[in-house]
Amino acid sequence: MVADKPPARLAEIQRRFANHIRDPEGQAAPCEIEDRRMAIYRRLFFNNLSGLFGKNFATARKLLPDEDWNRLIRAFLIEHRATTPLFPEIGREFVRFLADHPEHHAERWPWLAELCHWRFLITSVRNDDAEPAAIAVKPDRDLMAGRPLLNPTLRLAQYQWPVHRIRRGHVPEHPDAALLAVWRQRDDRIGRLQINPVTARLLERLQANVSASGLFILTELADEMAHPKPEAMLEHGRMLLESLCARDVVLGSE
Repeated sequence: MVADKPPARLAEIQRRFANHIRDPEGQAAPCEIEDRRMAIYRRLFFNNLSGLFGKNFATARKLLPDEDWNRLIRAFLIEHRATTPLFPEIGREFVRFLADHPEHHAERWPWLAELCHWRFLITSVRNDDAEPAAIAVKPDRDLMAGRPLLNPTLRLAQYQWPVHRIRRGHVPEHPDAALLAVWRQRDDRIGRLQINPVTARLLERLQANVSASGLFILTELADEMAHPKPEAMLEHGRMLLESLCARDVVLGSE
């Protein structure tokens, strides 16, 4: 059943109320609501959102002065419109805002958008519904003969800044590109790893793999790279698969 729309006058009050909450200095409050009450709403709404983002992006919050952080939150409220009603996804909206509006941060903190993207990626891995420990694998763990089973919570990302190393007292002055992997281990701890392009390409192939053996995947990868010594590449790949399996990036073989 479709809910009835509010009367036009009530809808207009709601619209002005929301606009004022987002932008108190630029949008007048509804005259029907006394300012004492509006002040409570303004304070609660802003502080709740600022606190939520401060927890979700704790490193960024520690690195930005209070005044600049508050200015960034206010700009988010005024200029961004969320596309999801899901509360756990609100962090993604902040990441989108930073990517869409570099004018608010790129000059002073050119790494900020990527740092927040990385932190949200970790959160999305933590909240992933998949259960790595519940995935059945063969006990012999023959990753070359069998199909390697990749951890379903794995996420890969490439950044221009070393976001995994940014913290208070260690903020880079120049870009330093990083390929990063993050996943949830069988014991629910979060795994993080900086990887090279070859490992990243292997993981991309494993993510798309539905039937091929580890040997087949590595042979194709050696051909793709035009490796001068395919046998050496296969041996290195075998050891790499074993190393990834020890870290729960690869869970075993099927």
